[in-house]
Amino acid sequence: MSWSLDGRPLRKILITRLRYLGDIVMATAVVDLLKRGDPELDIGFLCEEAYAPALIDHDALDRLHVLGTGGTGATHRNRPVVLEPDRPRQEGWLGTVLALRRERYDLAVDLFFNPRSAWLLRCAGIPLRITGRHNRRARLYTHVAELPADPGFRSLAPGGLGEHVARLAPLSHVETGLPMMDWLASHGGIVGPRLVVSDSARASAAESLAGAGVKPGPFILLAPGATWEAKSWPADRWRALIDMLEGGGVRTVVLNPPGADRLLEAALRDAPGTRLPPLPLSTVFGVIAAARSVVTVDGGVMHAAVALKRPTVALFGPTDPTIWFPYDHLGIHRVLATRPHCHPCDLHSCDDWICMPGLEVTDVITALTKILFGGEV
Repeated sequence: MSWSLDGRPLRKILITRLRYLGDIVMATAVVDLLKRGDPELDIGFLCEEAYAPALIDHDALDRLHVLGTGGTGATHRNRPVVLEPDRPRQEGWLGTVLALRRERYDLAVDLFFNPRSAWLLRCAGIPLRITGRHNRRARLYTHVAELPADPGFRSLAPGGLGEHVARLAPLSHVETGLPMMDWLASHGGIVGPRLVVSDSARASAAESLAGAGVKPGPFILLAPGATWEAKSWPADRWRALIDMLEGGGVRTVVLNPPGADRLLEAALRDAPGTRLPPLPLSTVFGVIAAARSVVTVDGGVMHAAVALKRPTVALFGPTDPTIWFPYDHLGIHRVLATRPHCHPCDLHSCDDWICMPGLEVTDVITALTKILFGGEV
């Protein structure tokens, strides 16, 4: 047992991040970090059913707890989910509590700490529970671990990755005798998120690509779907990008989002290249893994592309890429952001929308050329 908390050895740890695909993908860095310090550590993960396909085949997890939801929240309304053909087993609230009790976890690390996850962990009777916020719900936890003030921490765990890893600050590494953050520094910091794509997901992706007329060979995947209106890139820019790439002999595949976007639909109706229908999440991962590179906006597909080690061009508008694209250290990705005077605003929609329209098609082409060939257009 290599990890401890307050001198108590930890043999089984539960990580929980209930929702939001990008955050769940980033949370895999936490899982891998714990395993790096103790390969024998037993790790479980709790998430909502829509995001379970991201983790169900992950080789660093010993089990996955899937919380069933009614699908009535804003995320479900804004981004419909295509159901998996073989859905992972899910539990309701009470079933989840009982399942967690049966596993007898020593520690729960809550990366979401909303009311639902706070009460779930408390009712599950897990003796040690870490949250990341000092608020009224903090009384439902045993430890609060906020972001370290040390600026050196950001070089070890940048941006949103650091927000997740910071929850582990109270832990100590038994063999070395080092507190978590000192152990992290001595081991070169974190690498990044990592996803595992099953053979069945790859086969499903190959079938979907073949069914759409995509022959074997390299292609660039374009993923224009954005949960927020302000995060989207104008539809005519996507069309111009496709025309320019296809005109230069570069094959493109567009991953259609599950939600209807009439402007995008109209712009791409007679575009060259291939458009895929909305796909189950596991199949999406298989398509991403098959791509030569990915161009996408700030969102879950972006994080998944990085976690699958696909060279990625990320288009950013109202959000801060230093937080939500902490992948510069990985070396094969590029972020494009205009950063106007009002940036970052984090607005879901904007009457004076200038950030994303400020990104030009030639900027994307140049970034693609750099990450794929190391040169200029």
